[in-house]
Amino acid sequence: MLPEGGRVRCRAELSAATWTAWLAAVGALDRLSAALADCRGPGDNSAGAIGVAVARTAEFAAAARAEAPPIDTSVLVPRIGNHEYFGVRTTALTSVQQAAEVATVVAWTVADLRHARLELNDAVAETQAMARVLATLATAMSGSGRPDRLRAAEAGFVPDGNGLTRWIVVHHLYFLLNLYAADAVLRAVDSLTAGAIPATVDALDDAIAYVGGITAAMAHSGAISAAYYETSVRPTMRPPAVPVQLTGRTQPEHRAYRAALGRLLTLVPQPFHDLAAREPALAEARNALLEADLLDIERHIVVTAGLVGADRSIVQTDRSGDNAVSTLRSMRHRRARHYHDLMRYGDEMTPQVTAGRR
Repeated sequence: MLPEGGRVRCRAELSAATWTAWLAAVGALDRLSAALADCRGPGDNSAGAIGVAVARTAEFAAAARAEAPPIDTSVLVPRIGNHEYFGVRTTALTSVQQAAEVATVVAWTVADLRHARLELNDAVAETQAMARVLATLATAMSGSGRPDRLRAAEAGFVPDGNGLTRWIVVHHLYFLLNLYAADAVLRAVDSLTAGAIPATVDALDDAIAYVGGITAAMAHSGAISAAYYETSVRPTMRPPAVPVQLTGRTQPEHRAYRAALGRLLTLVPQPFHDLAAREPALAEARNALLEADLLDIERHIVVTAGLVGADRSIVQTDRSGDNAVSTLRSMRHRRARHYHDLMRYGDEMTPQVTAGRR
């Protein structure tokens, strides 16, 4: 369940027990990211840290679900075909309901980390982004909002390493992080409009972490072989398995993030060096966000090339002059051209020829 309108800001008043579980989950994710970043080969302690994080996030998710009012999903209609395929619905959520939904997505993703062959730095970025989401989710004091009665806590679903399950579950985190990235950028816009530069930079720091998590979640969801993707995943995204062929271009959560980023760049369109002369911290934060955004689409190219190779995307016909990778590469070039003057090391997009050389 995603919040209606992408509104992820909330003040969840949790019971003392759920609050304690929340603190334990955040601490476990912090320790996991540190263990992953400090990998020492076969003797490292990341496996144990993953086990603790799996247990703590599952406990928090179960406690939050037990505290949250039930949601009648039977009356909810998916916004687009992608939501139908991935089992996503949007509705107005109470703060506790939102805490429960977010905690469940995080718990599922962490549980799948035990099975996925994920590049180490992606695992760190994804874990740090999830920790930041949980750390900003619940802001009430311990013990506030204690309900009179709680439903019995349910253990809930636990991913078992199945590749199609990974594709579905980790996409839920991908959608969620896009909403958090959009919200962080909009907080930066609000702060910038008010002339509060330090608050703007703080909000952009959040956005940078979330965009890094978006990239990592994309890599995590695609941590399957090309053969498995072709035989077990790709057929589920086109007829007859679904009414229409699916495309990420219509994904509302990612579109929300891109729209927010567009608003930010409208407010601060100055070239990097001009902005740095007046507001160096803002220039550096904007540069880091654009760097993360450009790296995201570059990694998208790499993931797509690994899974589909030279094939066309699902929505491209035999008459198309492009394939999935070339289309993404064109998008990447347009983005790099747009960002060139805004970044410290912008991509020139044209070959630089040294005098006297061919």
